[in-house]
Amino acid sequence: MRDDLLPVLACPVCAEPLARTAPGQAGCGNGHRYDEAKQGHLTLLPAKRRALTADTPAMVDARLRFLGHGHYAPVERALMRFVAGATAPGVVLDVGSGPGTYLAHALGGGSEDDTTDGGPAGRLGVALDLSAVAVRRAARIHPRVGAVVGDVTERLPVVDQAAAVVLDVFAPRNQHEYARVLHPDGVLVVVTPRAGHLAELAAATISVDPEKERRLHDSLTPAFTPRSSEDLTWTMALTAEDVHDVVHMGPSHHHVAPDTQFAPETVTAAVRVSTWTPVR
Repeated sequence: MRDDLLPVLACPVCAEPLARTAPGQAGCGNGHRYDEAKQGHLTLLPAKRRALTADTPAMVDARLRFLGHGHYAPVERALMRFVAGATAPGVVLDVGSGPGTYLAHALGGGSEDDTTDGGPAGRLGVALDLSAVAVRRAARIHPRVGAVVGDVTERLPVVDQAAAVVLDVFAPRNQHEYARVLHPDGVLVVVTPRAGHLAELAAATISVDPEKERRLHDSLTPAFTPRSSEDLTWTMALTAEDVHDVVHMGPSHHHVAPDTQFAPETVTAAVRVSTWTPVR
């Protein structure tokens, strides 16, 4: 974990900011200590929480393979554009980040001052996910990213107003926590599937709720107000392995037998990228 990212992170016990306390260890001023994993990430979960499910190794591997082929490049370009246009100070916080692929693209080039393809010079990122398997991958996805095991349904282990941008890509939402960690001039960027997303794979994937747009609005108000909305639609020529991976990289993984055989398919992607500003 980068030392300059530690003050952005908050102790899950007392909410005080963290600092380096020893090599391989971070802690707060109240004496709570957290060991850094050998991969470089921190686990900042509340001591008491209900049992939740997280992405499995098979799901994370499938996601890395599928996204590594560039099939969701339109989403990645949109995220980079919004991050590059952010004017507020602070980090880019990706909640429900998985292995950090979207965050890495959003930050652009890998050096401290790189602005390749419009990437923001020096902007730091935090990948937060419940899956320790995913976070281990995220810890090494980009030199300006720090990775944390955390729970979106609880208080986020991030200090108040630390984020210039919060990314939520196909992830659960916590409007009050997003509003707390966002800078007053910050922006929340949400990516959700639209009707017709992966329609050709309907037999093997979870269908999009027809009330998705209303539920998105309800999940973010009254803490946020909508700022913009952009619909992206494109087609993907998928190999049999790609089809396997897109089915198994998300919740459908739990409902499809791992030995199910797939054929090559041309598949439609349909998503909405919306931005929201906190109500102050």
